[in-house]
Amino acid sequence: MKEWSDQSDCSEGDYDEETELFEQETNEFMKDFVARIFLEESAISQEDKLKFGILNQHRAGRLSFSKHVDNQRVYCKSVPETIFFRLIQYFAIVLFECNQADDFEPAKILMNMCFTFFLQINKDGEEVGKQFIVPYLRDQPIWKSLRFWNAAFFDAVHGEREVPVIPSDTWQSWSVQEQSEYEECDKNSVFGKLGTFLNNMKAFGLGNDICKEFLHKMSTIGDLSEEQIKLLEDSMAAADVDERTR
Repeated sequence: MKEWSDQSDCSEGDYDEETELFEQETNEFMKDFVARIFLEESAISQEDKLKFGILNQHRAGRLSFSKHVDNQRVYCKSVPETIFFRLIQYFAIVLFECNQADDFEPAKILMNMCFTFFLQINKDGEEVGKQFIVPYLRDQPIWKSLRFWNAAFFDAVHGEREVPVIPSDTWQSWSVQEQSEYEECDKNSVFGKLGTFLNNMKAFGLGNDICKEFLHKMSTIGDLSEEQIKLLEDSMAAADVDERTR
């Protein structure tokens, strides 16, 4: 039995080592690939495009790509036309694979990137507007999944929480007023994020029914007030009016 156990441990160790090596190589490839996407004069070979597609069938590839794209926003948000349409092309590939695999974390990152990188619209030498990636990727199936929006919202609330979770012993030591102020601050954080998500959902072309379902589910979980819910509903209605008058 001891001999079998040693062999099993060795096998698991080999597997972990191979997985780690694969993730490292994938990360290196994606880092270089993304860097070349953002170099206008850079050419991407068919071989690398094929490898990109294969690696994006794995979570490590999708997550690595999305994180390296996210890192690029520090350097530039306004991009030339060549890079703009490259981003659309490769975002579409990754989002398709995310939808196939129910892999929501990289899709959430790319969702945010769709509202980050833009193409300047110039007329007579003057900037007259910004064209974001969003309308070019509205037909991606993952946006139609309420499971994606639920997961992305929970991740945003817990992963980017403005108010830290308070240990129970600390909470018990607080006064009623301190507890109330904390809860109010937490609700306001949820309220703000929910408003952002609803705007994103509308931008990706989701209908009122799915948006309202999402709103009421998340506002219940977040324990939002009736006034806050009404403000979000009014904001959605105003967005509908703006869309119809364009």
